[in-house]
Amino acid sequence: MDLDTSQLRAFVTVAELRSFSRASLQLNRVQSAVSQLIQRFEANISAKLFVRERGRISLTAEGEALLPYAIKMLAINDEAAGMLRRSQPTDCLRIGTSDTYAACFLPAMLAVCREANSNLQIELHCGYSEKIWGDFACGDLDVVLTQSCPADIMSETLHIEPLQWVCSKASDVHMANPVPLALFTRGCADRDLAVKTLAKAKKDYAICYQSTSQAGILAAVSSGMAVSAMVASTQTPSFRYLDESDGYPALGNLEISLAYHDHRDDSATSVFANVARYYFKTLPKRTHA
Repeated sequence: MDLDTSQLRAFVTVAELRSFSRASLQLNRVQSAVSQLIQRFEANISAKLFVRERGRISLTAEGEALLPYAIKMLAINDEAAGMLRRSQPTDCLRIGTSDTYAACFLPAMLAVCREANSNLQIELHCGYSEKIWGDFACGDLDVVLTQSCPADIMSETLHIEPLQWVCSKASDVHMANPVPLALFTRGCADRDLAVKTLAKAKKDYAICYQSTSQAGILAAVSSGMAVSAMVASTQTPSFRYLDESDGYPALGNLEISLAYHDHRDDSATSVFANVARYYFKTLPKRTHA
Protein backbone atom coordinates (compact mmCIF):
# COMPACT_ATOMS: atom_id res chain seq x y z
CA MET A 1 0.00 0.00 0.00
CA ASP A 2 1.43 3.40 -1.02
CA LEU A 3 0.52 6.43 1.11
CA ASP A 4 0.01 9.74 -0.68
CA THR A 5 1.87 12.61 1.02
CA SER A 6 -0.86 15.16 0.19
CA GLN A 7 -3.40 12.91 1.92
CA LEU A 8 -1.05 12.35 4.86
CA ARG A 9 -0.52 16.10 5.20
CA ALA A 10 -4.25 16.76 5.16
CA PHE A 11 -4.77 14.08 7.83
CA VAL A 12 -2.04 15.44 10.12
CA THR A 13 -3.17 19.05 9.72
CA VAL A 14 -6.82 18.26 10.50
CA ALA A 15 -5.74 16.06 13.42
CA GLU A 16 -3.55 18.76 14.92
CA LEU A 17 -6.00 21.64 14.41
CA ARG A 18 -9.17 19.59 15.04
CA SER A 19 -10.84 21.63 12.32
CA PHE A 20 -11.35 21.18 8.59
CA SER A 21 -11.85 24.92 8.06
CA ARG A 22 -8.61 25.90 9.83
CA ALA A 23 -6.77 23.08 8.08
CA SER A 24 -7.95 24.34 4.68
CA LEU A 25 -6.48 27.79 5.45
CA GLN A 26 -3.15 26.32 6.52
CA LEU A 27 -2.99 24.03 3.49
CA ASN A 28 -4.11 26.81 1.11
CA ARG A 29 -6.95 24.65 -0.20
CA VAL A 30 -10.71 25.02 -0.12
CA GLN A 31 -12.40 23.02 2.64
CA SER A 32 -14.13 20.62 0.25
CA ALA A 33 -10.76 19.66 -1.24
CA VAL A 34 -9.37 18.85 2.22
CA SER A 35 -12.45 16.72 2.97
CA GLN A 36 -11.97 14.85 -0.32
CA LEU A 37 -8.31 14.16 0.51
CA ILE A 38 -9.35 12.69 3.88
CA GLN A 39 -12.09 10.59 2.27
CA ARG A 40 -9.68 9.19 -0.34
CA PHE A 41 -7.11 8.51 2.38
CA GLU A 42 -9.66 6.62 4.48
CA ALA A 43 -10.73 4.61 1.45
CA ASN A 44 -7.10 3.81 0.61
CA ILE A 45 -6.30 2.45 4.09
CA SER A 46 -9.79 1.03 4.70
CA ALA A 47 -10.13 2.79 8.05
CA LYS A 48 -12.14 5.63 9.58
CA LEU A 49 -9.85 8.33 10.96
CA PHE A 50 -12.16 11.01 12.37
CA VAL A 51 -15.38 11.18 14.36
CA ARG A 52 -17.61 14.25 14.11
CA GLU A 53 -19.82 14.82 17.17
CA ARG A 54 -21.74 17.98 18.02
CA GLY A 55 -19.61 20.09 15.73
CA ARG A 56 -16.34 18.77 17.19
CA ILE A 57 -13.75 16.54 15.53
CA SER A 58 -11.83 13.78 17.28
CA LEU A 59 -9.58 10.93 16.15
CA THR A 60 -10.72 7.34 16.06
CA ALA A 61 -8.52 4.63 17.56
CA GLU A 62 -7.08 3.98 14.08
CA GLY A 63 -6.43 7.69 13.65
CA GLU A 64 -4.62 7.94 17.00
CA ALA A 65 -2.44 4.96 16.09
CA LEU A 66 -1.59 6.30 12.62
CA LEU A 67 -0.86 9.92 13.61
CA PRO A 68 2.72 9.52 14.96
CA TYR A 69 3.72 7.50 11.89
CA ALA A 70 2.20 10.11 9.58
CA ILE A 71 4.10 12.89 11.35
CA LYS A 72 7.40 10.99 11.00
CA MET A 73 6.76 10.25 7.31
CA LEU A 74 6.02 13.91 6.54
CA ALA A 75 9.08 15.03 8.49
CA ILE A 76 11.32 12.75 6.40
CA ASN A 77 9.59 13.90 3.20
CA ASP A 78 10.00 17.59 4.09
CA GLU A 79 13.62 17.09 5.12
CA ALA A 80 14.39 15.45 1.76
CA ALA A 81 12.52 18.18 -0.13
CA GLY A 82 14.42 20.84 1.81
CA MET A 83 17.74 19.22 0.92
CA LEU A 84 16.80 19.25 -2.76
CA ARG A 85 15.69 22.88 -2.58
CA ARG A 86 18.98 23.88 -0.98
CA SER A 87 20.82 22.34 -3.92
CA GLN A 88 18.91 24.64 -6.28
CA PRO A 89 19.49 28.39 -6.77
CA THR A 90 18.02 30.15 -3.72
CA ASP A 91 16.24 32.81 -5.76
CA CYS A 92 14.56 30.77 -8.49
CA LEU A 93 10.91 31.56 -9.23
CA ARG A 94 8.93 29.05 -11.31
CA ILE A 95 6.03 30.85 -12.96
CA GLY A 96 3.20 29.16 -14.84
CA THR A 97 1.07 31.11 -17.29
CA SER A 98 -0.27 31.01 -20.83
CA ASP A 99 1.71 31.96 -23.90
CA THR A 100 -0.73 34.84 -24.43
CA TYR A 101 -0.36 36.31 -20.95
CA ALA A 102 3.40 35.83 -20.99
CA ALA A 103 3.66 37.98 -24.11
CA CYS A 104 1.10 40.57 -23.04
CA PHE A 105 1.36 41.06 -19.29
CA LEU A 106 4.60 39.56 -17.95
CA PRO A 107 7.31 41.86 -19.39
CA ALA A 108 6.40 44.80 -17.13
CA MET A 109 5.94 42.57 -14.08
CA LEU A 110 9.27 40.79 -14.52
CA ALA A 111 11.10 44.10 -14.90
CA VAL A 112 9.79 45.25 -11.50
CA CYS A 113 10.63 41.89 -9.87
CA ARG A 114 14.15 42.11 -11.25
CA GLU A 115 14.57 45.59 -9.76
CA ALA A 116 13.44 44.26 -6.38
CA ASN A 117 15.85 41.28 -6.52
CA SER A 118 18.73 41.42 -8.96
CA ASN A 119 19.66 37.79 -8.15
CA LEU A 120 16.22 36.46 -9.04
CA GLN A 121 16.21 33.64 -11.56
CA ILE A 122 12.98 33.11 -13.51
CA GLU A 123 11.83 29.76 -14.87
CA LEU A 124 8.80 30.43 -17.08
CA HIS A 125 6.41 27.60 -17.98
CA CYS A 126 3.86 28.43 -20.69
CA GLY A 127 0.98 26.14 -21.54
CA TYR A 128 -2.77 25.62 -21.47
CA SER A 129 -4.51 26.30 -18.18
CA GLU A 130 -5.38 22.68 -17.28
CA LYS A 131 -1.73 21.59 -17.51
CA ILE A 132 -0.47 24.69 -15.69
CA TRP A 133 -2.85 24.25 -12.76
CA GLY A 134 -2.02 20.55 -12.59
CA ASP A 135 1.70 21.31 -12.35
CA PHE A 136 1.01 23.88 -9.62
CA ALA A 137 -1.03 21.38 -7.59
CA CYS A 138 1.86 18.90 -7.84
CA GLY A 139 4.33 21.49 -6.56
CA ASP A 140 6.20 21.84 -9.85
CA LEU A 141 5.38 25.57 -10.06
CA ASP A 142 5.71 28.30 -7.42
CA VAL A 143 3.14 30.73 -8.77
CA VAL A 144 0.45 30.64 -11.45
CA LEU A 145 -1.17 33.49 -13.33
CA THR A 146 -3.77 32.21 -15.77
CA GLN A 147 -7.46 31.43 -16.29
CA SER A 148 -9.78 28.51 -15.42
CA CYS A 149 -8.57 27.90 -11.86
CA PRO A 150 -9.91 24.56 -10.48
CA ALA A 151 -12.30 24.80 -7.55
CA ASP A 152 -9.96 22.91 -5.21
CA ILE A 153 -7.13 25.46 -5.53
CA MET A 154 -7.36 28.67 -3.51
CA SER A 155 -6.71 31.67 -5.74
CA GLU A 156 -7.65 35.29 -6.22
CA THR A 157 -9.08 36.89 -9.35
CA LEU A 158 -6.80 39.72 -10.48
CA HIS A 159 -8.31 40.68 -13.81
CA ILE A 160 -11.45 40.21 -15.86
CA GLU A 161 -11.33 40.93 -19.56
CA PRO A 162 -13.61 40.16 -22.52
CA LEU A 163 -12.77 37.51 -25.08
CA GLN A 164 -13.60 39.01 -28.49
CA TRP A 165 -13.92 38.01 -32.11
CA VAL A 166 -11.36 39.77 -34.33
CA CYS A 167 -10.18 39.87 -37.92
CA SER A 168 -7.88 42.04 -39.97
CA LYS A 169 -9.29 45.46 -40.88
CA ALA A 170 -7.87 44.92 -44.38
CA SER A 171 -9.91 41.75 -44.92
CA ASP A 172 -13.58 40.80 -45.30
CA VAL A 173 -12.87 37.23 -44.15
CA HIS A 174 -15.49 37.62 -41.40
CA MET A 175 -18.19 37.53 -44.08
CA ALA A 176 -17.19 34.10 -45.39
CA ASN A 177 -19.47 31.11 -44.88
CA PRO A 178 -18.36 28.96 -43.22
CA VAL A 179 -16.13 31.40 -41.34
CA PRO A 180 -12.46 30.31 -41.33
CA LEU A 181 -11.05 30.26 -37.80
CA ALA A 182 -7.52 30.54 -36.42
CA LEU A 183 -7.46 28.96 -32.95
CA PHE A 184 -5.11 27.42 -30.45
CA THR A 185 -4.75 23.64 -30.61
CA ARG A 186 -6.96 21.24 -28.64
CA GLY A 187 -6.68 21.64 -24.89
CA CYS A 188 -7.02 25.42 -24.91
CA ALA A 189 -10.05 26.74 -22.98
CA ASP A 190 -10.40 29.71 -25.37
CA ARG A 191 -10.71 27.35 -28.32
CA ASP A 192 -13.44 25.31 -26.62
CA LEU A 193 -15.39 28.45 -25.73
CA ALA A 194 -15.13 29.83 -29.27
CA VAL A 195 -16.38 26.71 -31.06
CA LYS A 196 -19.13 26.01 -28.51
CA THR A 197 -20.40 29.60 -28.83
CA LEU A 198 -20.54 29.38 -32.63
CA ALA A 199 -22.21 25.97 -32.50
CA LYS A 200 -24.83 27.24 -30.05
CA ALA A 201 -25.52 30.19 -32.36
CA LYS A 202 -25.70 27.76 -35.32
CA LYS A 203 -23.03 29.72 -37.20
CA ASP A 204 -21.01 27.59 -39.61
CA TYR A 205 -17.25 27.58 -39.15
CA ALA A 206 -14.14 25.72 -40.27
CA ILE A 207 -10.86 25.64 -38.34
CA CYS A 208 -8.34 26.44 -41.04
CA TYR A 209 -5.36 27.33 -38.85
CA GLN A 210 -4.09 26.05 -35.49
CA SER A 211 -1.18 27.16 -33.34
CA THR A 212 0.28 26.54 -29.89
CA SER A 213 1.50 30.15 -29.63
CA GLN A 214 -0.02 33.61 -29.47
CA ALA A 215 2.43 34.78 -32.14
CA GLY A 216 1.05 32.15 -34.50
CA ILE A 217 -2.54 33.30 -33.98
CA LEU A 218 -1.57 36.95 -34.48
CA ALA A 219 0.15 36.06 -37.74
CA ALA A 220 -2.92 34.25 -39.08
CA VAL A 221 -5.30 37.08 -38.22
CA SER A 222 -2.92 39.76 -39.52
CA SER A 223 -2.65 37.94 -42.84
CA GLY A 224 -6.40 38.27 -43.34
CA MET A 225 -6.88 34.52 -43.70
CA ALA A 226 -8.97 33.92 -40.59
CA VAL A 227 -11.11 35.17 -37.73
CA SER A 228 -10.02 34.43 -34.16
CA ALA A 229 -11.03 34.97 -30.53
CA MET A 230 -8.65 37.05 -28.40
CA VAL A 231 -8.65 38.95 -25.15
CA ALA A 232 -8.86 42.69 -25.68
CA SER A 233 -5.34 43.51 -24.40
CA THR A 234 -3.65 41.26 -26.97
CA GLN A 235 -5.18 42.87 -30.04
CA THR A 236 -3.39 45.29 -32.36
CA PRO A 237 -4.63 48.49 -34.08
CA SER A 238 -4.81 46.58 -37.38
CA PHE A 239 -7.55 44.31 -36.00
CA ARG A 240 -11.28 44.80 -36.27
CA TYR A 241 -13.56 43.92 -33.40
CA LEU A 242 -16.58 41.82 -34.41
CA ASP A 243 -19.86 41.70 -32.50
CA GLU A 244 -23.45 40.53 -32.88
CA SER A 245 -24.13 43.14 -35.57
CA ASP A 246 -21.55 41.28 -37.68
CA GLY A 247 -23.16 37.93 -36.90
CA TYR A 248 -20.74 36.93 -34.14
CA PRO A 249 -22.23 36.00 -30.73
CA ALA A 250 -20.71 37.41 -27.55
CA LEU A 251 -18.04 35.22 -25.97
CA GLY A 252 -18.16 36.64 -22.46
CA ASN A 253 -15.32 37.42 -20.08
CA LEU A 254 -12.18 35.58 -18.96
CA GLU A 255 -10.98 35.69 -15.36
CA ILE A 256 -7.24 35.72 -14.75
CA SER A 257 -6.41 34.15 -11.38
CA LEU A 258 -3.30 34.20 -9.17
CA ALA A 259 -2.19 31.41 -6.84
CA TYR A 260 1.14 30.78 -5.10
CA HIS A 261 2.56 28.47 -2.47
CA ASP A 262 4.97 30.50 -0.32
CA HIS A 263 3.03 33.28 1.42
CA ARG A 264 5.89 34.60 3.54
CA ASP A 265 6.16 38.37 3.13
CA ASP A 266 9.78 38.22 1.96
CA SER A 267 9.41 35.27 -0.44
CA ALA A 268 9.93 35.68 -4.18
CA THR A 269 6.38 34.47 -4.82
CA SER A 270 4.88 37.09 -2.49
CA VAL A 271 6.92 39.81 -4.21
CA PHE A 272 5.68 38.63 -7.61
CA ALA A 273 2.09 38.44 -6.31
CA ASN A 274 2.21 42.03 -5.06
CA VAL A 275 3.67 43.21 -8.37
CA ALA A 276 0.92 41.38 -10.29
CA ARG A 277 -1.80 42.85 -8.07
CA TYR A 278 -0.52 46.37 -8.62
CA TYR A 279 -0.08 45.81 -12.36
CA PHE A 280 -3.66 44.73 -12.93
CA LYS A 281 -5.03 47.34 -10.54
CA THR A 282 -3.47 50.08 -12.66
CA LEU A 283 -4.10 48.45 -16.04
CA PRO A 284 -6.42 50.55 -18.23
CA LYS A 285 -9.83 48.96 -18.72
CA ARG A 286 -10.38 47.46 -22.17
CA THR A 287 -13.72 46.76 -23.78
CA HIS A 288 -12.85 46.26 -27.46
CA ALA A 289 -10.14 46.93 -29.99
